[in-house]
Amino acid sequence: MQNYRSVSNLAFMAKVVEKLVCHQLVAYFERLQLLSSVQSAYRKKHSTETAVLKVIADMLRAADQGEVSLLCMLDLSTTFDTVDHNILIERLQRLFGVRGLALS
Repeated sequence: MQNYRSVSNLAFMAKVVEKLVCHQLVAYFERLQLLSSVQSAYRKKHSTETAVLKVIADMLRAADQGEVSLLCMLDLSTTFDTVDHNILIERLQRLFGVRGLALS
């Protein structure tokens, strides 16, 4: 229960605002090419499937070239609960140029 985040209890308008902010930030990041080419979350035509295909393709390429591959998988499903929000806000501002009302 301590990892439970009551996202489903958010008011309808809060969910709408969250979705709008997400779309605007992703559009901003993509327009300025601030996202890594292998970033899959929150992007059109990207999913966990495309991320897995990238990993498989990289491992097959390495095997074809006689290289050794090591895959370490982590469960980061509760990572957001441990994010220091002050650091997140500072990075959005410093690294991505998010300012003003968008940062608020």
